[in-house]
Amino acid sequence: MKKIYLPLIAVAFLSACFSPEHKQHGAQGQAATLDLATMEHPGAKVFQSACVSCHALGGKAGGIAPPAFGMKDHVKKAFPAREAFVAHLVKWVKAPNATDAIMTGAVKQFGLMPAMPQLSDADLTAVAQFLYDTDLGEPDWYKAHYEAEHGKQP
Repeated sequence: MKKIYLPLIAVAFLSACFSPEHKQHGAQGQAATLDLATMEHPGAKVFQSACVSCHALGGKAGGIAPPAFGMKDHVKKAFPAREAFVAHLVKWVKAPNATDAIMTGAVKQFGLMPAMPQLSDADLTAVAQFLYDTDLGEPDWYKAHYEAEHGKQP
């Protein structure tokens, strides 16, 4: 009986991960939709094909990697200028390592992300610019999570 449920669960999980439309809760709690397939930003399409299966836009905790909003929030706090943010993400995705990790709690929880050698520097730059430029909304749960992990936000 277990052999039947495991493949069904895997199929359900994978189909949810690769859906082109991901819903999230905005800062006011309303549902917002980012349809990556129709966005014109070049980084949106790369993010959809290479990143969203792990870094969900849905704003839900408990995935296999930090949600995109949380990752963006932490990196932007450390590197507020667009050029520095983009440079850091490109360097990190090319060679993730614990020494340069900004989200040490996420590394402990999820482990290091794998390097993405299949992505060109242009692709990585486009994704980093997309993340910096795009309002990903703030999930309803994020403020309480951040305060529990780090104290009050500045």
